Amino acid sequence: MRYRRGGAGYSLVEVLLALALLGMLTTFAAPAFGDALARARAMGAAREMASEMARLRAEAIAKHQRVALRFVPVSGRLVFTPYADGDGDGVGAADIAAGVDPPLGPGRDLPTRFEGADFGLLDQAIPGIPPSGAPLVPGSDPVRFGASDIVTFTPQGTASSGTLYVSDGRDTVFAVVLYGRTGRIRTWRFDRGAWRWRQ
Repeated sequence: MRYRRGGAGYSLVEVLLALALLGMLTTFAAPAFGDALARARAMGAAREMASEMARLRAEAIAKHQRVALRFVPVSGRLVFTPYADGDGDGVGAADIAAGVDPPLGPGRDLPTRFEGADFGLLDQAIPGIPPSGAPLVPGSDPVRFGASDIVTFTPQGTASSGTLYVSDGRDTVFAVVLYGRTGRIRTWRFDRGAWRWRQ
């Protein structure tokens, strides 16, 4: 049997060099990939909240009944649960506690479905959503629907006005804005590089 020298295959030095280059590329690409993945999860979470609010608005119109989305802190996370108005006076915390306003589904949180994403703001003050522009400071309430953490949708298609803020916990924040008079929902992303909000 004859063996051929050269021509076919790679030497050990060539294989080790290729592996070293691959390792260096992976080391440099991993942080960028992690940032992109975190942004994508936060965007997915913001879109899910916009879809959930649109679905509840449609349900209120179709059933000719007020429905609401309630946000409650549970073990350091905000859990949101949909409720129906059981007695015709609107969805309220007292009626929920008494069992008058029944839940329309189980409570959910964002981090369970979108790892790393949750309701929140950035670690530094940023401008508010136009046209207000009032600064949003770290640690402030990410659910802003007046004094209540209940968002109500009416059979006429109107809703509570307000904003939900969803963050990746790093450098990205999305705002899901509900315009109550029309029931319209818009999602904004804060561009840290340009220091402004973009739709």
